[in-house]
Formats: sequence, structure tokens, C-alpha cells
Amino acid sequence: MKFLITGGTGLIGKSIVQLLIEKNHHINVLSRKRGEDTKQVRYYQWSPKNQTIDFTCIDDVDVIINLAGENIFGLWTKSKKKKILESRVKSLQLLKKLIKNRPNNVKQIIAASAIGIFPNSQEIIFDENSTQKGNTFLANVVKEWEREIESLKAFKINVTTVRIGMVFCELGGIIKVLRLISKSRFLSFIGNGDQKISWIHLNDLTELFYKISQKNYNGLIHAVNNNPTTMLDLITNLTNKYKLKVKLFIPAIILKSFFRLLCLGDFYEDIANSNKNVVSKRINKVHPNLKYTSLKDL
Repeated sequence: MKFLITGGTGLIGKSIVQLLIEKNHHINVLSRKRGEDTKQVRYYQWSPKNQTIDFTCIDDVDVIINLAGENIFGLWTKSKKKKILESRVKSLQLLKKLIKNRPNNVKQIIAASAIGIFPNSQEIIFDENSTQKGNTFLANVVKEWEREIESLKAFKINVTTVRIGMVFCELGGIIKVLRLISKSRFLSFIGNGDQKISWIHLNDLTELFYKISQKNYNGLIHAVNNNPTTMLDLITNLTNKYKLKVKLFIPAIILKSFFRLLCLGDFYEDIANSNKNVVSKRINKVHPNLKYTSLKDL
């Protein structure tokens, strides 16, 4: 099979590309900068911001995997928030332009989304049938993101929306950051640290995307391992080999007021104090044997 991947140079994208190479598939990668072609991987330039693309990138492609989007971590200035939204919406709009204007044999589109569409809740468990949605910045971004994904169904091909939870791996993301912080022997928590974290390991996520393509799965699926942890348990697990000098539990109301004072209330609700218990009723149909289901597996 031949795959077209956007966001193929990011953490998740690189992992998927490597797996596809091992499975002897061919991959076209859309990137703002042209990379070095190999026997199995070719790079094509595109610019979602300017809505320009090399139309030949879709030739002989069977499956499109869309991972494009500005990293949500960082200071949420007006400019940053604009990039977070537009990078997701405009990349999908450009893919629609590509599919519409270039003859192709695409059979499936697998599009990344996020569990950030749900509101924070300590009590509610969200699955693929849940209709409740949040009203924060990130939740509204995901709504717009998924609206564009839904519009791809007009091409009469299978469209899979993958709502990704927190991705754990040693190569980057929150695990790498927390391991570095823990070496300082000083850790702070919001409230009592019981915020739910619904997660999936990078290796399992990579396999999930591949298996979705092999089964031509159609519809919505949550990319989580059905065993959410808490921030306190996560950090305790990662730092058990360090003798921490200080564990500081900061009342949530203090941090919430502080972030709002800095006009970063959305960042507090969506990132700093994210609290979502998300499970998947469908992942076992596609990837029944996740390798990482407990913090002990990390």
C-alpha cells in the first residue's frame, strides 16, 4: 500500500512512518520543507497557511493519514491560539482541495483529533457515544477540527476520526518533561493531584493507526488504553527512584486565579488542570492487544 502522511516529521508521524517502512509500504510525506527521499519515503512540499501543495503527492495513494497541527504546548498568546486552530482547519481544507482536483485512488482517510473536545469532569466517563462537549478554547478547536473531518465524507470514502489521549513515550512529551523535573527533587501539584489522565503509549498508538488502515475501519475511535491514571500517580511512578525533597500541593483556586490574571484561563482549564476520564468502547475491535496498559509498563 501507499500512504500519504501529513505531520510525518512530528513525534507520532515519525513513529508511524518507521512502522510502515518495516511493513514494506511506501510513504509520501507532506512537509513545509522538503526532506531527503529514500527507497520507500518521498517528501512533497505543502503550505496549509498559503493553501499550496504539490498535487502529485496523491498519485497511487491508498490511505491518507492526517496528523498536521500546531503543537498545543507553549504560551497561549493570541497568535499561538490562532496557529493552533488554523493549522488544523487549513490542513484539512487543503487536503479536500487535493482530493477534489487531482484524480486519485484514495480508499480511506485517517484523521487525528483529540479528547480535548470533552469538558473536565471527575465523575463522568466519556466514550465514543458521549455527546457532551466542552466550551473551552481547546474544545472549540476540536469541534472545528472534526467538522472539517466530517466534510471529507462527501468524497464517499471511509473516514476515521481518531481522538487521541495523552501520548506517553520516553522520546518526548510529558514523560520526558516530568523525568527532567523530577531530578530537581521539587514537584508541585494542582489541588490534590487527582486529575484524570486518559493516555496511550506511542507504540500502541502507532500500531492503532496501522491496524485502522489494514481493516479499513470507518468512524470514530478513541485512542486511549481504558486505564486512566491521575497526575499524582503518574509522577509518583516516574519519580520512585528519586528522593523528593518537596511535594507542594497548590490549591486549585490560587492557580486558577493566577492564570486568569495573566489572561491564560483557557490554558489552565485545557492543559494545566485537564481532568478527563475518557475510555474507548471500540479500540478492542481494531487493536485488542495493547502492550502498555499500566504505568508499570512504562
